[in-house]
Amino acid sequence: MAVFIVTVAGLGVSVLTVTDAAMREQIIQYSQADIGAINDGYVKEGLHEATEVAVQLMAAVGHTDFLLLQQDGRALAGNLPVMPERIGRVEIPSPAIPGHIILGVGTRLGPGLYAFSGTDLAFVAAIRGRIIELLLWLFAGALLVAAVSGILISRSFMARLDAIAGTCRAIMTGNMRDRITVKGDQNELDRLAAVINAMLDRIAALMDNLRQVSSDIAHDLRTPLTHLRQKLERARTQSRTPEEFAAALDAAISSSDEMLSLFSALLRIAQIEGGARRAGFKPVDLAELLKKLREVYGAVAEDAGHGLIVAEAPPSPVQGDPELLFQLLANLVENGIVHTPPGTRIHVSLLRENARAVLTVQDDGPGVPETVRDKIFRRFYRLDASRSTPGHGLGLALVAAVAELHGGTMQIASSAQDGKGLKITLTLPISP
Repeated sequence: MAVFIVTVAGLGVSVLTVTDAAMREQIIQYSQADIGAINDGYVKEGLHEATEVAVQLMAAVGHTDFLLLQQDGRALAGNLPVMPERIGRVEIPSPAIPGHIILGVGTRLGPGLYAFSGTDLAFVAAIRGRIIELLLWLFAGALLVAAVSGILISRSFMARLDAIAGTCRAIMTGNMRDRITVKGDQNELDRLAAVINAMLDRIAALMDNLRQVSSDIAHDLRTPLTHLRQKLERARTQSRTPEEFAAALDAAISSSDEMLSLFSALLRIAQIEGGARRAGFKPVDLAELLKKLREVYGAVAEDAGHGLIVAEAPPSPVQGDPELLFQLLANLVENGIVHTPPGTRIHVSLLRENARAVLTVQDDGPGVPETVRDKIFRRFYRLDASRSTPGHGLGLALVAAVAELHGGTMQIASSAQDGKGLKITLTLPISP
């Protein structure tokens, strides 16, 4: 409101100043035109014609003041008293109305002849008064509209803020399902609500993930800890020779190493999700990583009875951590080698689409049921058919964490139309 008042007041002062200057300039132009007409009469027919023109102008324009003066001080025409000669733009007090000012132009028409033409500024003051009155009415009306509009907008704004605050308080009490209403008008509060809702979705997903991880850790550690206890119990009660004790201790150490590797994998995933590795990003060519993948895992896949086909790829530079990106590729390939039957072929390809690199790893194995595809990137999740194989279900969870760290998106689908095979597509932004 204060800013509005100052703005309108400044606008009013500017209008008054410009209007006053324009009217004064118009008076000067009229006066110059009158003197020009008197001068033309004087040049053409002499002093008598100049006097006649002055008389005619006074009769035609009632508010104009004239004075035609000879050098000896005798007034030839006009309604103004004799006064000293003043050349150019002149302001003189009005002899008829005390306190009024006459603005005009004085000039010397010829030897011994002086002319002055001017207008009383009273009409300028009257017009200024009318403008001020109109501006005050407009200002009052605009102020009223601004006040009403401001109250209504403020109430609407505060209502939205109260709704946001109420939702946040409900979430603070534990109701993680509440979300802020988005009206869809794309204003600042709508965009803020959308961002807060996205943040709440992310927090809810992380909390669900934390609960799931805690449950899965407890579930997955129960069995190895139980086995470890049983082995130690048998070593205490059944071992009779040093060799039997050594074998029992070796089995216990192996179980401990398995649990330590599980926690190491969890810590690695947590470090990646925390973004700590982003500080070491540098340009990485995905095509070079695919060549390294072919060299490292070609023989491994062949020994397992699988075929690894890595297609030639165009240079695809991305900003990232080369070790983590190679670990991502390795986990995807190992997933195909370990969880598909012998004879399965694994295809790895890389394409460039506009400003993005599209990496695809697919196989022609039995595939993954569509109902559980959204779960295979969760920690500890394993299909029933994979529970007999070594591992803890953390390989694809690490893949998802590395992809998110590098700003990538992942899609999972079947390789064939009949639902067989598994196709994982990773899209990463190309470096400038």
